[in-house]
Amino acid sequence: MILVFLMGVSGFAGVPGMSTRVTDFAHGAAPAAGANVSASDIGNALGAWLGCLAITAGLGCTAPLYVGAGITLASVVMAVAAHRARSSAGRAGPTTTV
Repeated sequence: MILVFLMGVSGFAGVPGMSTRVTDFAHGAAPAAGANVSASDIGNALGAWLGCLAITAGLGCTAPLYVGAGITLASVVMAVAAHRARSSAGRAGPTTTV
């Protein structure tokens, strides 16, 4: 029971911060919050679908764990790439057009 609680806390602890970050990045635009929730819903559906594909492919009932780990790894890689792209764009300074 304690592990189920900890899983819920770890899974949902970042949601308010993520929503705030997206809305702040969009300068308070209301559609940003909706897009954030929609992207989360798509991610939930995609994860369930990929997990079911792994089971029906005969990889066993533990295969969705590895699918989830792969999705998490891919999201971390994308977050790091986005952070690096934003950091390098900030260091380049403003561009001037003639």
